[in-house]
Amino acid sequence: MSTETILLIAVVTVALAFDVMNGFHDGCNAVSTVIYTGALKPKVAIGISAFFNFIGPLVIGVAVASTIGGVIKASDATAHLVIAALAGALLWDILTWIWALPVSSSHALVGGLLGAGMAALGPAGINFGKVALIFSSLLISPILGIATGYLFMKMSKFVFGRLRLDLDRADGFYRHMQILSSSWVSFSHGSNDATKVMGIILIFIAAREGLDVDEYILEYGFPLWVILSAASAMAVGTYLSVRSFRLIRTLGEKITHLHPVNGFSAEAGGALIIQAASLFGLPVSTTHVVTSSVTGTGLAGGLGSVSWKVFRAIMLAWAVTLPFCAIAAALIYYALNLVM
Repeated sequence: MSTETILLIAVVTVALAFDVMNGFHDGCNAVSTVIYTGALKPKVAIGISAFFNFIGPLVIGVAVASTIGGVIKASDATAHLVIAALAGALLWDILTWIWALPVSSSHALVGGLLGAGMAALGPAGINFGKVALIFSSLLISPILGIATGYLFMKMSKFVFGRLRLDLDRADGFYRHMQILSSSWVSFSHGSNDATKVMGIILIFIAAREGLDVDEYILEYGFPLWVILSAASAMAVGTYLSVRSFRLIRTLGEKITHLHPVNGFSAEAGGALIIQAASLFGLPVSTTHVVTSSVTGTGLAGGLGSVSWKVFRAIMLAWAVTLPFCAIAAALIYYALNLVM
């Protein structure tokens, strides 16, 4: 087996490990509300979520992969750079799962790429235009998440108010609607998050040909095996999240008290933002958007309906994500160069 083949296997293995952890870490985004409002049993909810996470990138496409892959100049990338970027992000996902904090795997991945990219290539190796685009989408999407969660909640209350439904009867209706909205979040999550890892794998594949990611796609097309393997890893990780309720409890219990109408409003609002971003090739954080949407539904009931202590802890974790992953990835890159 050639050295290049061994390096490709190493890159793909670490990438898919991150993808599995991403699904395991972020699986709660789609199912936390639907479980805690009683719309679906945990195993059923997560099984449905895993299925829609798999088909999301197959249906919507891989525009986000091209954006992520363009963060660094792939033609100069090495296996050490790609592995270090993924390892830095993976470390943060593991730590925040232990702490039960819903954070952005997208932020972690971008931070890892920037840290390893700067260590390996210096500022000249970073495409700051792509970085600015990604940061704009990552910063704006949570604000839109709060707004859409708030608006969907207000509209939902208006509808069942006009129909003269009491809360119990409205909850019965929205429990059924949550099955659709939860599936939509899972579909949009797969279409956005799974494709990010595809972009990372493609950085190394393009580098082997001395090309940047967009140049490689234009000349050779997007490898089908990359799409299928990343989508499968995301689905597996999502399904495995049934064994851990750490993050599900944070989103389902701690931010605000959830009724089925809250769950539907948060999921529908969040899914709308994520799906639109995927269609435009913008990488956003499903965790940020859904957490913000849940907060928005709480705000519709007044400021006192939100646990601001929990929300502040989540905000702090978000702020730390990028610098932690950048530093960790840079250190891992230097360590790999020393030992290999």
